[in-house]
Amino acid sequence: MHVLLLPGMDGTGELFAPLLRSLPSHLHPKVVSYPVGKAWGYDQLLHLVEATAPDEPFIVLGESFSGPLALQLASKRPPNLRGVVLCASFIRFPLRVPEKWRSFIRPWMFRFQPLWPLSFFLLGGHAFGELGCMLRKAVRSVSPEAFAARAKSVAVVDVSAELRDCPVPVLYLQADNDLVIHRKCWEIIRSVRPDAQMKIIPGPHLVLQVSPHLAAEHLSSFCAQVANADQSEL
Repeated sequence: MHVLLLPGMDGTGELFAPLLRSLPSHLHPKVVSYPVGKAWGYDQLLHLVEATAPDEPFIVLGESFSGPLALQLASKRPPNLRGVVLCASFIRFPLRVPEKWRSFIRPWMFRFQPLWPLSFFLLGGHAFGELGCMLRKAVRSVSPEAFAARAKSVAVVDVSAELRDCPVPVLYLQADNDLVIHRKCWEIIRSVRPDAQMKIIPGPHLVLQVSPHLAAEHLSSFCAQVANADQSEL
């Protein structure tokens, strides 16, 4: 089974490295990277993601920012899609920020200096080790304009309809110590899609990086589940 990996807000795909090392050999990952200098929101990025869809059976994983993109891809009903995984993600704006404030998003807000508070927010106690260095390198490579465009897309996104009509099984991976995505996001997802599955993984927001082995186990089990369901329909 192929696994299409859509990255978080940085969009580089570089932060998937720990997960890639942990995936079993029968899963074939394909990492999507977003342009680091282009002010693209979900609409433009969806065209890029559509072009990367494998020609063989696959699941798509949307990490954080990319959860809505994974569901938007599913709404296009690519013929080989077998499942959707949302990791520490959302279907509507996940932060408690008044709607009127969201229109004030500007590129200067994403000139993260210093970077260690952001690292701690996303990685917790892992912020000052190898993972922290990896995160800061990825963030520095992306322009403030690109970050601002992605944040503006998050501010207005609502993929409730795409989730409700998603033609394949849905798995939600929840970080149990997430300081970014409130647990209410899962409750909203479950209210829209009662048959969605959920697995809790110990760790902060960047849980694929902190707990890659457990995340890989859940992905492997989900792939086996959707593959078996596929076979039973033959």
